[in-house]
Amino acid sequence: MLFSGGLGMPAVLRLILLARAVQAAGNEVRFCCPARGRQRVARAGLVPVLAGPQEFGRAWRPDLVVHDPLCPESTAMAAASGVPTVGYLPYAHTPLAPRPTVWIDPCPPPLRARPEPGAWHVRCDAYELPGKPTPALTGLSLLPRVCIAGVPTGTRPEDRRRARLFRRVAEGVESLGLQLLVLTGDDHPWSLLLPGCVGVVHGGDEGVVYAAARFGVSQLVLPAGDEERRAGARLEEAGIGRCLSDEELAGDPSMLRLRFHLAELVNGGRVLPEAARLGRTIARMPRPADLVPGIEALVR
Repeated sequence: MLFSGGLGMPAVLRLILLARAVQAAGNEVRFCCPARGRQRVARAGLVPVLAGPQEFGRAWRPDLVVHDPLCPESTAMAAASGVPTVGYLPYAHTPLAPRPTVWIDPCPPPLRARPEPGAWHVRCDAYELPGKPTPALTGLSLLPRVCIAGVPTGTRPEDRRRARLFRRVAEGVESLGLQLLVLTGDDHPWSLLLPGCVGVVHGGDEGVVYAAARFGVSQLVLPAGDEERRAGARLEEAGIGRCLSDEELAGDPSMLRLRFHLAELVNGGRVLPEAARLGRTIARMPRPADLVPGIEALVR
């Protein structure tokens, strides 16, 4: 079976978990992904592919393809393979055509605006390398911790503006007497970082949305675009988070307003209990290994 991930590290890490389960069941597995993800693939005990998905797919001729439906090269390879295909249903983004044979949906039901009929549900887990907590987390904290992830690092005017907004939110976290944890990159040991957090601030990235939901942590979204704004709106509808409005993003929100949003996530209303309830719902969902018999049946 051939797995093919795209540019986003969260998608690759999610596919790795399923690939490990498929391989553990006795199937031969190969994994295509961008160069920066190959080390993760190899350290997970899988065989990374150096060639592109289409080139390798023509040479290796898999019996089944599991692919990232947001990656044009992976989707094209899956369509040309002529074998059953499996795709992970994206959270807020529109998948590319054609449709796979089977959709796998890692999105918790309360966050899915329009459920896909017939999709196989699975926990929104992602592969993590064994690691150690950062020095700031080595001791038990007596202060509620808020995590900030996905601070823009680009040089475009909109990136600089959003980075400034993230910094103001960080100032608001510290002004409330909360412990602040700022993360860089897009590959984190969430199982070490999030159990001690009461809130996560991010830009609407699918990987962070799922990680925070899995651990029952409330979320504040500073959306980067329309897709991320829709993701944030779903969190608000589910009662587990807050998304800054277009007016707040276009202007310069007052520190009082930012402090209000943060305090609401950490202390007030129904957000905390709803987030915890969602975490318990996710814990009861099927794991990747539970999907293996159904995947194997597609090629029989």
